[in-house]
Amino acid sequence: MFPYAIEDFLLKTYGHWTKIEKLNGVNEGKGISCFRLFIGDKSFIIKKAKEKREYDVYNSLSRFFKDKKILVPFVYYTYHEETDYWVVIEDVSGHLPKERWTGDREQIKLLFNLHFNTWNKTLNIDKPFNFSWDEKLIKNSLSLFPSGLEEAIEQLHSKSETIFSPFCCISGDPNPTNWGIRNNNELVLFDWERIGYASPAIDLAITMPGLGTIDKSLEFNIASTYISFWKDSSVEFPYSVQELTEQIVMAKMWSALDFLVNNADTLKEELLVFHITQLHEKFKIGLS
Repeated sequence: MFPYAIEDFLLKTYGHWTKIEKLNGVNEGKGISCFRLFIGDKSFIIKKAKEKREYDVYNSLSRFFKDKKILVPFVYYTYHEETDYWVVIEDVSGHLPKERWTGDREQIKLLFNLHFNTWNKTLNIDKPFNFSWDEKLIKNSLSLFPSGLEEAIEQLHSKSETIFSPFCCISGDPNPTNWGIRNNNELVLFDWERIGYASPAIDLAITMPGLGTIDKSLEFNIASTYISFWKDSSVEFPYSVQELTEQIVMAKMWSALDFLVNNADTLKEELLVFHITQLHEKFKIGLS
C-alpha cells in the first residue's frame, strides 16, 4: 500500500501497525490520497500527492514555520517516489469547535504570522498555487447559474484584481475543517495543497463558514482583528479596515465560485443546488 521506504521507517521506528483508515474529503481525482494509520496507541497521517507544494511545506519549510509560530503538524518522514510525494505527519485529533468558526483570534493570528513573515518574499515552494480569475472561470460560472447574473459576476471580476496581488504567502485553504487542536490546546493548520501567493483577504475569507454575513459584520470583525496585529508590528498594512472588509467579501464570493466550478461534477446534486442557490442570493444582494 505504501512505498517500502515508508513502511520500513514506520516498522523500525514505531513497530507494526494495527489498523489503517482511508480518509474521505480528499481530491482523489487530482492524485491525492490520505490515510490514518495506528501503531499501538499512536496514530499518524500518511498523505500522497502528485503536486509537490504540500511536500515542500513539510519537507523544507517546517522549521521556518515553527520558528515563526505558524503551527503545522509535526513531520515524521517525507519521501519522493517518481511522480508521487509522500508525507508522514502528526495526526492532530482535536477538531476546531464550531463556536470558534467565526473570527477566532488565535486562528487569525496564525494567518497573520504566515502573511507577515512572508510579506514581499518568496518561499521554497515548487509551482505555487495560481490564484486567479480567468475567462474560463467566468464562462463556467455563468453556465452554473440562472440567467441575469452576468452583470453581477462581471462586476465581481472587475473589482477583484486586488485579492490576487501576490503580497505574501497564503495557505489557500484555511477553512474551518482544516484546523486541529493538540492536547496542549495549540491550534494547528493542515492541508497545504493550495499554498501560493496572493492577498491575505483570500485566507481570511476562507476561514468563514458559508458565504459570510449579509451586513458584513463578521467580515468587518475579522478585518479589524487582523489589522490590529499589523498595528503592533514594524510594517504598515496597505489597506484600511473597511478596504480589507470589502476585499474579504469579494474573496469569499470568488472562492465559493471557484469551488463550485471546479467541483460541480463531483458534488452530490442536492449539495450543488444548495450552494448555487446560496451564492445566487449573495450575487443578487450585490457587492455594495
